Amino acid sequence: MQPKPDTLTLSQTPSVWHDPTVLRAAKQIYLAYFQIHAQRMRRPLGVAVDRETYRGLLLFARRPVLLPGEAFIPFEQIEAEIY
Repeated sequence: MQPKPDTLTLSQTPSVWHDPTVLRAAKQIYLAYFQIHAQRMRRPLGVAVDRETYRGLLLFARRPVLLPGEAFIPFEQIEAEIY
């Protein structure tokens, strides 16, 4: 099934994750998850962060759905900033 023309896939989402505050929030969300779940850690696809509240969730599904106002930060970007 073809995506609707007005539907964005993750590879087409704007590069809003260059915002340092959103990136910092994504790193903090990931590190909090890692500290709690280090023993049974799964590698996330990325983090969805609300651009206004900076709250977010780790995403593990292949095709996550973002809400309006959320930014997707790929795990590779978070990983590059941590190490």
